[in-house]
Amino acid sequence: MSRRRPASKSASRTTEAPLPPGVERRRRLRREHRQDRLIQLWRLLWFSAAAGGLGWVLLTQGWTLRSPQQLQVRGSERLGVEAVSQAAGLRFPQPLLGLDPHAMEQTLMLELPVQSAAVRRRLLPPRLDVELDDRRPMATASRTGPRGVERGMVDRRGQWMPATMAAHGDKPETSIEIKGWIPSQRDAIALLLENRAQLGGTLQRVLISPEGGISLQVTGLGLVHLGSDPGLMQQQMVTMAQLSRSLPAQLRQQQGSSLDLSDPSRPELQLNKKAPTDSKP
Repeated sequence: MSRRRPASKSASRTTEAPLPPGVERRRRLRREHRQDRLIQLWRLLWFSAAAGGLGWVLLTQGWTLRSPQQLQVRGSERLGVEAVSQAAGLRFPQPLLGLDPHAMEQTLMLELPVQSAAVRRRLLPPRLDVELDDRRPMATASRTGPRGVERGMVDRRGQWMPATMAAHGDKPETSIEIKGWIPSQRDAIALLLENRAQLGGTLQRVLISPEGGISLQVTGLGLVHLGSDPGLMQQQMVTMAQLSRSLPAQLRQQQGSSLDLSDPSRPELQLNKKAPTDSKP
């Protein structure tokens, strides 16, 4: 009588029971999710590369100043595109987004005779708008700096203007000379320039000491000392106008004489004392 051999373990392992429907569905969904994430990732990479390439093209080819015709200058009667380009150091082609408007404004105010400067970038169409407010020189000036005496000009507000600005602007409106300009006397200089026609004579020169003392050279009055108190200047100018009408001409025109108005209520005429001549034997 023959005996049946039991089925081998390997055969029993190869025969697996079908998975429940829920498990199979979850596996299928996970595979589909992985595929979707891969597709989304590839899309993101593609769009990022396309956007980066488009941005590079715009930066290098699109938003670029290729010629001075893309530079618009407004507000100035004397300064144009050429002066602004030279002062700002623009080189064409110039990437528009590589320009710093604030830094360019500061450069223009230092290099050009302008009171203010506003710079704006325009992307469509690409251009650069520059708004300037002119500064008009009123008088020649000099001051003492680290390298010695420096030549320049002052505007109607008494502010210093470097001599290099003369290449881009007009000559001073007056022949007045300001010697020894210092920042603390800007307001006094502006007041004198504004009221120069009310001094009783032609204002020729404003002399400022390092300590701030102001003296004037005025035709018909000679040298007039005002001192360093700006609060007295209005009264001092009125006194000068009165003295120019009342002071005898022989006293006003005496060589070497000067007028002290440091106290305008008590003006003092200082006459030149001539040295006595030696008598001949």
